Amino acid sequence: MKGQPPIKDTPAVWTDLSAQGWAGSGDTAFYSLDQRALAKVQPVPGQSVFVWDEDEPGTVLGYIAVLEPVTVGNFKGWRAVPVPGTFYRGPKPEFMLDALGP
Repeated sequence: MKGQPPIKDTPAVWTDLSAQGWAGSGDTAFYSLDQRALAKVQPVPGQSVFVWDEDEPGTVLGYIAVLEPVTVGNFKGWRAVPVPGTFYRGPKPEFMLDALGP
């Protein structure tokens, strides 16, 4: 396990962790966010979420991130900017067992 698991009050939003940095140089944000999970969260600018992906069965990895509305080229939607020092890799937290994902 690496890092601390997210707390129960932080909504979990699945993302493709390889879909990072679409805006160019120095961008660390994630853009491929699960639209069903976002709709459930009802995002507002500045909201914190746990963006995650499955690592291996029963194990997740991800970050606490802040949601921002964004337009990049033809893409208009939300991006999740990771908060430094919040990386987690370990067992899927119990509150996430029914989290929406791919």
